[in-house]
Amino acid sequence: MREQRLLVLVAGVFGLFAAAALTQEPGDRAMQIGTLLPRQIDGWRAGADDKTFTRDTIFEYMDGAGEIYLAYDFQRLLVRQYAKAGAPALAAEVYQMESSEDAFGIFSHDLDGQEVALGQGARYAAGFLRFWKDRVFVRLLAERETDETRAVLMALGKQIASAIPREGKRPLLVDCLPTEGLLSDSVRYFHKQVSLNCYYYLADGNLLNLSERTEAVLGRYQRGEHKVWLLVVRYPDAQEARSAHEQFQRIYFRGKPSAESPARVEKVERGEFVSVQWEDRFLTLVFEAQDKETCVRLSDAVTGKLKEVSAWKRQRAK
Repeated sequence: MREQRLLVLVAGVFGLFAAAALTQEPGDRAMQIGTLLPRQIDGWRAGADDKTFTRDTIFEYMDGAGEIYLAYDFQRLLVRQYAKAGAPALAAEVYQMESSEDAFGIFSHDLDGQEVALGQGARYAAGFLRFWKDRVFVRLLAERETDETRAVLMALGKQIASAIPREGKRPLLVDCLPTEGLLSDSVRYFHKQVSLNCYYYLADGNLLNLSERTEAVLGRYQRGEHKVWLLVVRYPDAQEARSAHEQFQRIYFRGKPSAESPARVEKVERGEFVSVQWEDRFLTLVFEAQDKETCVRLSDAVTGKLKEVSAWKRQRAK
């Protein structure tokens, strides 16, 4: 009985320490993400040394992919290796982001795989489990997929998720995507042009003036036999949105008569339609539509969603 009480006490102290580590100021909290990881699990034991990487050293761990993480305001990464005799090696990567919205964003960068009930969203495919919760994004990888490694990755993921004491906010902008016809695996939340280029190539230049001060959500819709892209961008203020609206029209619709209207639909290559609509701090764009009506309906649906979300945001602020 004494041993049981001691175990409960130790577990409670560990839980309080993990909670404190994640509720400190960002700089202090980032130093403690290692407390989320166990030293051993189901026979796999951690290696002698963890590796940590910051914004300045992320490219030492990954080459080009580091730019994607930096675009989501990545702060710190901890990598721990696990080994078990006669079994494939495991690796755990714990990424500390500046906000829960950006943890969701980097998770949305790759939504391949099977949905798993873990954290605030998780996917598993071929020995690769990733999930997000609060400001943390986690990647767990097995050197080779087996029934045993799949089970231990799930157990490790659950243990890490339970050590994160609270859930975080999902980006409000994601709720501005109309749900009818939306292909849920296509939803991407991001800030910068480097991210948009990964999902939908728009142009060589930064036509929409995307930056760390903007936020954007992209989704694909099934419309009959065709698929359509919808992009919504939120700017710091209406003037920046208007400037991006004018620049997009001037470059993307080059050679076509100029238009003063906040909403514009044009027929482009391959007979497809593209539209752009400016309203306050927001731009709504539709690509690869088969007709003008699809552009109008999707843009109008976003306008309705923006009003709903704005009202909800004001209500939460009270």
